[in-house]
Amino acid sequence: MLSKKLESANQSQSKSKSTFDDQALTRKPSLIFEPPSEKVIFPHNHEEKMRRRIAARVGIEDDNSQPRNSVTVRVPATSANMGPGYDCLGMAVDLWSEITVERSDKFEIIASGDGADQMPLDETNLMVIGAKAAFEAADKTMPPLKYTVVNNIPYARGLGSSSAAIVAGTIAGLVLAGHTLPCWGSESLLQIAASIEGHPDNVAPVIYGGIQLGIHN
Repeated sequence: MLSKKLESANQSQSKSKSTFDDQALTRKPSLIFEPPSEKVIFPHNHEEKMRRRIAARVGIEDDNSQPRNSVTVRVPATSANMGPGYDCLGMAVDLWSEITVERSDKFEIIASGDGADQMPLDETNLMVIGAKAAFEAADKTMPPLKYTVVNNIPYARGLGSSSAAIVAGTIAGLVLAGHTLPCWGSESLLQIAASIEGHPDNVAPVIYGGIQLGIHN
């Protein structure tokens, strides 16, 4: 009698297990995980980050390689000769000047803002010298240009108004000429601006921002 009961229990348990296994195999999950459509970028995935940055940079450079009719450039004030860093250490200051340079039928400079009445309005203006250097780097003849300046950097007060003018003119000239400069390693824009200014302590923070240390080599 006991043997029959055990046999019956084993058969029932086996049948129940078989039914459970069949249901487990055929049951559809209520929640289906789908991988994200975009690749997840983890903090350590530097190669992928750099690849995307380079791709974005190439797109910008392609866009800037086309000559333009006008461009507006904003540049900051700077303070240099900081501490022992004579002619080599400078920092950007949150005061900005804006220049618009456009192709024109005749040469012209229109200035407003701080020191507008003291700025040279001829080709000795450092904006013009910077623009000329840019067209020379592009191996192109500079056309007549109109410069419109809104100066918010105190003029001739030790806040880098001359360096701001040099960098702004050079960048504007490069854009109008449709010429790009190599940046990584050679730092060509810095070389052009520093050669005009004579030292890198002001032009470097105009270009890169922050605090910059420039060393002559």
